[in-house]
Amino acid sequence: MFMVLCIVATPFVFTAWVVQRVLDHRAQIAALRHAPQQQALPAYTIASPEVEQRLANLEAIVASLDFDLAVKVREAGRTQAA
Repeated sequence: MFMVLCIVATPFVFTAWVVQRVLDHRAQIAALRHAPQQQALPAYTIASPEVEQRLANLEAIVASLDFDLAVKVREAGRTQAA
């Protein structure tokens, strides 16, 4: 008897769960639509030329290290393949 009750009740429980999920999703969408919009971030500006120069130097260092690492990885791959 209990097994028959479980078989009959399972679709109803599943349907209730799906309906609850749909209603929660619709409530979240409505809340997002009515939420105040965030302001766009101001453009990033660097105040001094010294900071710009240091940033350019750091970018050059990172690019150089990236290139060196790529060369070493490529060479290591060739030696392991041989």
